[in-house]
Amino acid sequence: MADYPAVLVIGSSCLVFLACAYFTRAPGRRALAALVSGIAIAGLNIAADIVAHNMGWWHYPAVGDRSYGPLHWYVAAAVAVSGLTLIGWRAHRRFGPIGTVVFLVGLAGYGTTRDWLASQVVSGVIAFGPGPVPWIADYLTWFTCAALALLVQAGLRGHPRRDAPRPRLNRHHSG
Repeated sequence: MADYPAVLVIGSSCLVFLACAYFTRAPGRRALAALVSGIAIAGLNIAADIVAHNMGWWHYPAVGDRSYGPLHWYVAAAVAVSGLTLIGWRAHRRFGPIGTVVFLVGLAGYGTTRDWLASQVVSGVIAFGPGPVPWIADYLTWFTCAALALLVQAGLRGHPRRDAPRPRLNRHHSG
């Protein structure tokens, strides 16, 4: 397995976060709340990986018998997913609770698909146990991590409608 340097893994996740913050036009305090929610994401992600390892649902071959992955993977996941949850913030602002549910279902689907691809394409990153249960658990982990992040953001910043998106940049020049 290629061991990607922590700076590359975390750096690419920071780019995801910055792109999400920019394109959702999240105000600074909402973006900061999203970033702080990454702590909850990382904690829940580690706990889920430990449970999954002990249940035989998935494990990380690169770390041997240890029940969780390299710590920089959790930092990277927390930063990237906290950025993606800013899309959930916008979905809730626009479509209400239905928008949040659709976002969570979509993000969990993306995450599970990403994990499947990683297990098939990149040797030694993640290996899943047999049957549907590991995949259901993976999907629920993604769903729950994102839902927890949105709850933390709401706890820190209030209802999604509280923070209006930053104004669009005026690209038209007069004169």
